[in-house]
Amino acid sequence: MRSVLPLLVVLAIAACAAQPPPQPGTLLLNNPHFGPTHVEAVITANPDCASRGPGYVSSYDFVLPNNATRIITVPPGDEVCWRRDRNPDQPVPGEWADWDRAYVAPGRTIEADI
Repeated sequence: MRSVLPLLVVLAIAACAAQPPPQPGTLLLNNPHFGPTHVEAVITANPDCASRGPGYVSSYDFVLPNNATRIITVPPGDEVCWRRDRNPDQPVPGEWADWDRAYVAPGRTIEADI
């Protein structure tokens, strides 16, 4: 029994060390309905998408053409929020639609439309 115990300890340690770190998730953000549209996306763990306080990771500001897709990588444990111009056909600077939010599980890919 004594000779088996060290072997079990070594196997248990090896099993813990062999686990790869969680992979990031991916959001495929599509624009199937509008012409070129201004989009803001935020990676955050904060429940408030507009907050740049604790939990904030990064943000992206881009124009998404019609029938285009933007790939956003989301670190494990974080979420992604996005919003677009309120009226993409006649945009007014600073006038945004409401935030949309998605939890992207580690290693998974989801699709969403703006």
